[in-house]
Amino acid sequence: MGACMSKVDKISDLQQIELNILLDIDQFCKKHNITYYLGEGTLLGAIRHQGFIPWDDDIDILMKREDYEKFLKLAPSKMDADYEIQHSTTIKNYWSPFIKVRYLGKSLYKQQHIKHLTNHNGPCVDIFPLDYVPKQYSRAQYYQSLKIKFLRRTLSLKLGLTKKRSIKNSIMKFIGSFLCVKYIHNKLDKTFKKYKTGKYIANLGSYYSIKKQTFPSDYYDLPRYVSFEGNSLPIPNKAETILSSIYGDYMQLPPEEKRVIKHHYNIDERE
Repeated sequence: MGACMSKVDKISDLQQIELNILLDIDQFCKKHNITYYLGEGTLLGAIRHQGFIPWDDDIDILMKREDYEKFLKLAPSKMDADYEIQHSTTIKNYWSPFIKVRYLGKSLYKQQHIKHLTNHNGPCVDIFPLDYVPKQYSRAQYYQSLKIKFLRRTLSLKLGLTKKRSIKNSIMKFIGSFLCVKYIHNKLDKTFKKYKTGKYIANLGSYYSIKKQTFPSDYYDLPRYVSFEGNSLPIPNKAETILSSIYGDYMQLPPEEKRVIKHHYNIDERE
């Protein structure tokens, strides 16, 4: 039987597997001259905890679009056979708008919400693309982010990942019934890459608002290195400014009731 993983003391083994994935990605990127940065909660953990946030159960990294495309081109055939590069170009009914590097080895930890879409649902690392935008904020960029949210929700409803009943979801699911998964991904890809150049860079795949995720492109120039679980790993050179925008007073720990595990992992004791 699968057991819900709800306590922090249950995730240290999962974090270790994810760290191993990250270190293999790091070596691959060094070998192929690909630049990446720790991002989102992983970046916060690196600065505030010098490693994982104790209750965080995933790893997020960021790549500029050109590095992201290079990784996607090379990794499926050149990365270690212990991993599957999950993306809309490698999986027919893919559920995410960004890359996941999924561990294929034996593991108790499973993402049960995607088990109807893939047998490979163990620990993974998420890779988000960083895309150029022309301004810090504009109405056009706001609508760009809304379109991405709409397409993501439509995809999620179509693939049975969002089950919450509402009039809005029913309408979007109805619209999605006329669209194939490949079409939705093509629309997502074009929307992410709407601007080929720009003075700013945004993580349009983030769940945080576009205002919190858009920064001058030089924030993501030459990375600097910090300790993450005893390993020297790259972060954006303006990491503290980025964290302030996303989290506010990021060095302040949240109240205990908000220190929760969030990414759908269950312990499958049959492994």
